[in-house]
Amino acid sequence: MVLQDDNDELRRSPGTPVFTAPECCLGVIYHGKAADTWAVGVTLYCMILGQYPFLGETLHDTYDKIVNNPLVLPDEMNAELKDLLEGLLCKDPALRITLDAVTNHTWVIGDDGPIPQYLCWCKRSSMQKGREPSDGSNDSTGINLTE
Repeated sequence: MVLQDDNDELRRSPGTPVFTAPECCLGVIYHGKAADTWAVGVTLYCMILGQYPFLGETLHDTYDKIVNNPLVLPDEMNAELKDLLEGLLCKDPALRITLDAVTNHTWVIGDDGPIPQYLCWCKRSSMQKGREPSDGSNDSTGINLTE
């Protein structure tokens, strides 16, 4: 999603139901960035625990669980991971951790320090012409490797 300004208010919520943020289930105006952060939390939860955090037998039941059920995490889970998942899957979008904060979270950075911010650029014009950038400083992903 490309935003022209900082207003990321949305009214409609397309997407896979199990990744839907609580505020989207309620059909109210919501902020896209906070809803996307929720989906990142669902993805991480699935990667770690191998199941969805809120899944019902029907669509209505799934939405009900997303809105009303507490997040259940194993007692033996790493405390930093638990803190991150609780931040990502916070029911209140105003209190939900931001993606910028995630990049500095202790579980994410570990002992290696903050994640480097790579500069990316669009190679559309050179890709459309069927040639690589002339300076050769980028790999096929478009990530600038020289900075």
